[in-house]
Amino acid sequence: MNPVLAKLAPVRARVAAWFEEHGTYPLKLFAITRAGYLLASFVGMTLIPGLFYHPEGRQRFLQPYPALDGLCRWDCGWFVIIARDGYSTAENAKVFPLLPLLGWAFEKFLGIHHLITFLVVPNLCALASYYVLYRLFRELSDEAAARWGLAAFVAYPFAFYQAAAYPESMMTLASALGIWLAMRGRHIWAGVAVGLGTLARHLTIFAGAGLVAAQIHQRGLHPRKLLLHPAILGLIVPWLFVGVFAWHLQTRVGDPLAFWNARTIGWGDMVWWGVQDMFRYASFADRPEWFIYMGFALWPLAGTVALFTRKKWVELAAFAAVLMLMITTRGAVALGRYSASVWPAFLPVGIWLAKRPELQTPVLVMSAVLQGLFFFLFSHQWRIL
Repeated sequence: MNPVLAKLAPVRARVAAWFEEHGTYPLKLFAITRAGYLLASFVGMTLIPGLFYHPEGRQRFLQPYPALDGLCRWDCGWFVIIARDGYSTAENAKVFPLLPLLGWAFEKFLGIHHLITFLVVPNLCALASYYVLYRLFRELSDEAAARWGLAAFVAYPFAFYQAAAYPESMMTLASALGIWLAMRGRHIWAGVAVGLGTLARHLTIFAGAGLVAAQIHQRGLHPRKLLLHPAILGLIVPWLFVGVFAWHLQTRVGDPLAFWNARTIGWGDMVWWGVQDMFRYASFADRPEWFIYMGFALWPLAGTVALFTRKKWVELAAFAAVLMLMITTRGAVALGRYSASVWPAFLPVGIWLAKRPELQTPVLVMSAVLQGLFFFLFSHQWRIL
C-alpha cells in the first residue's frame, strides 16, 4: 500500500465510522440544496444582473462570481461595514458582532476575504445544524420523522437564509446545540452555546426558554432544587456574552444599550410592529411580502402548537413558543426569515409527513418551488428581508 494512503487509513476509518453512526442524510440534503442555491444564483444573476433596490450596495468583490453574488444581500452589507469600520456609529450596533468579527479576524490573520467568510461560515454552521437537528429529532421521535422534519425545515420557503451571508444558520446551530446539551444535563456548556449564538443573531437568546424548561424538567419546580443547584449558572452565561457586547459598545459609542436603542434608526417604530400592526397600518398593495410572511408562518405556528402534545418535547416547545410569540408580536416585518429559524416546529411536521406518503412529494416540491421564487427576489434585492 502507498505510504501516504497507509497513514490516511485510520482517518478514513474514523470518518467512515462517524458517518455510519450519524448517517449521510443531512450531508446529502446539504449538498443538494447548496448546489441548487448556487445554480439559481448563477442563472438569475447572469440572465438578470440588475437589482430592484439599492444597486449601489452590491459587493464588487462578488460580481464576477454570479453563483455567489446572489447570496450577499441586505444585511450582508451591514456585516461588511462592521468588518471594515467596527462599531463606529450607534446605528451599526443593531447588527450583532459574531459574523463580522469572524470576517475581520480571518481576513487580518489568514488573508481570507471577509465576504468569503460571510458565505462559508454560515453554510458550515448550516451543515452542522442539520446534523444536530437530525440527531435531536431521531432521539425525540424516530428515523422517518427526523428525515421528513429536516427536509421540511430545509424546504421551508424562507430557509434560503440558512445559506446566505446571514447568521441565521449560526442561530439555528447554537440554539439546537444549546437545547441538546441542556437535555443531557450539561447546562453550563448549553449556556455557552446559546451565548455565542446570541452574538450572531440576538433572537438566539430566546433559546434560554428551552434551557429553563430543561432544568425544570430535570429537577422540578422546588425552589431549593432548582435555584440552589450549580446548573442554574447555565442560565446566566448567555447574558454574560450580551454584557461583553454591551461593554464594547460603551467603549465605542458611549451607549451600552445601543444594540437596542439603534434598532429604530432607519426603520422607526415599524421595526417593532407585530402582525396586528400590519393589519392596522399597512396594505397588501403596498407591502405584499409582509402579508405573505404571515401566511407561511402558519406552518411553523402549527408545529409549535403541536409540540405541546408530548411532555418529552417540553424544551423544544418552550423555545418555539417564546420565539413565535416575539416574532409575531414584535418582529413581523421580518417574519419570513425569523419563522424559518423556528426549527423545533418542524419535528411535528416531520411526523405528520412521515405518516402521509401521498403528501410528501407534493408538499416538499411546492415548498421548494416557492423557496426558489423568494430566493430569486432576495438575490435581486427585492424587499425580502
